[in-house]
Amino acid sequence: MTVRTGEEIRSLLDVLPATFQGLPESLDAAAKTEIADRMNGAISQREWTERTC
Repeated sequence: MTVRTGEEIRSLLDVLPATFQGLPESLDAAAKTEIADRMNGAISQREWTERTC
């Protein structure tokens, strides 16, 4: 999830946003690795909230 500041955070969503688009099944290994790296580098929603409040 990307917040207003442009930071990417991890969050477990109970309901998918209306604009959610699933990842295409045809992604190559490099694209899958890039996505995994971005997820691993993102802080949790709780960590982001604690840092910004």
